[in-house]
Amino acid sequence: MVEKLIDFLLKTQNADGGWGAVPGKRSQTEATALALLGLGSVKDRALSVHMEKGLQWLTNQQKADGSWPVSAQVTESSWSTTFAILTLTVLGVQAPRVLRGAQWVLEQKAQTLGWRESVRYRWAPETMVTLLNPDLQGWSWVPSSFSWVEPTAYALIALKKLRPLLDDSRTRGRIRQGDLLLYDRMCEDGGWNYGNKLVLGEKLPPYPDITAVALIALQDQQAEAANQQSLQVLVNLLGQTHSGLTLSWAIICAALYGLEASKWRGLLATAYEKTGFLDETRSHALALLALVDEHVLAFRV
Repeated sequence: MVEKLIDFLLKTQNADGGWGAVPGKRSQTEATALALLGLGSVKDRALSVHMEKGLQWLTNQQKADGSWPVSAQVTESSWSTTFAILTLTVLGVQAPRVLRGAQWVLEQKAQTLGWRESVRYRWAPETMVTLLNPDLQGWSWVPSSFSWVEPTAYALIALKKLRPLLDDSRTRGRIRQGDLLLYDRMCEDGGWNYGNKLVLGEKLPPYPDITAVALIALQDQQAEAANQQSLQVLVNLLGQTHSGLTLSWAIICAALYGLEASKWRGLLATAYEKTGFLDETRSHALALLALVDEHVLAFRV
């Protein structure tokens, strides 16, 4: 399976050096960053030409403010910046670019609900349509929009990976805010939904892919009861999962938390045989990381 994953990524690299979401599509920042992480985990010099072309495309997309757009055809900065700086950090290249990107991430402030919701949260939380702490600052998909669990988790992984280079009070403060936001948004029985835990009095269910990503972001707090509760939720949810992307995130999470994941690797192989991961670049790249990088150093913070 590993050889098939590598072969797919090599054959689907675009002429410009990047990768699209699926073969034949224009190159994207996220897809390219993950493809490079996957191929980089193989540590095969025969892949160096492909790696160099991919890195060239990725670095060429960085904007003057340090951020990355979703693709070359989009001018707006985006959450894809976190994957770009994570990849460049893991591959040990372009340190100045990484720091400029990290500074952009640190400067991003998501849109808040305003002072009225802040007062309501403190004095009458039962009247809120969506129960969450409106004062916590996480990260959004694009600048000046609302915080979501997934982009917040991605930003935390990248910034925690960079802590040796960004050990200052601002970085520590933003990381702490992000951690608190994830715990605040955790579903009541553990795990995470995309945005919140409760809407109009109704509990929202956790999803395995978002739960795995959030747990990876919070891996430096493994002993917390919330982490252990959510880890059990993830284990329970995976019995109903056939998504290559979800299973790959879960295997990476399991390795970081010291769990046995051979059963999930078997499910991943079965999913690949049945669907070919629907030719998605992200799924192939993350599966490669999950199967090759035993200690998932790329995501270890």
